[in-house]
Amino acid sequence: MYKKILVGYDGSEGGEKALSRALELAKSFNSELCLLTVIPPSSMAFGEIVVPDAVNLSLIIESSRKRLSDLAAKLSAEGYKVRFEVLTGDPGDTIVSYAEVNGCDLIVLGRRRLSKLERLVLGSVTHKVAGKSTKADVLVVP
Repeated sequence: MYKKILVGYDGSEGGEKALSRALELAKSFNSELCLLTVIPPSSMAFGEIVVPDAVNLSLIIESSRKRLSDLAAKLSAEGYKVRFEVLTGDPGDTIVSYAEVNGCDLIVLGRRRLSKLERLVLGSVTHKVAGKSTKADVLVVP
């Protein structure tokens, strides 16, 4: 049913849950997994990245790329078809765009526990992806 499954993965609890569900589906459908981490530009960063001027974006990207590379190697050794990418930009828009360009037919995201203020300021990536994705189904894992 699903040929390419995009997993929004950031190493968080929600990301781990999304990955776990995506692995189940990939095994069932013999799907390719596309692991994607999106780093917001420092001008957008709030929450975990508190001081934009102190952020060394290249270090964050390289660290994320290493984490995904190690994860992809582990999953490949377990028999999964995996590719990965680390991109910068607005997470919601970037996830939807990546899915469309790369022919992903399912996007799997974990739910992130944001406070009301964080949701107001940051918005919800999951909500944005679900609202904008027209070519891929969106699965939100609680």
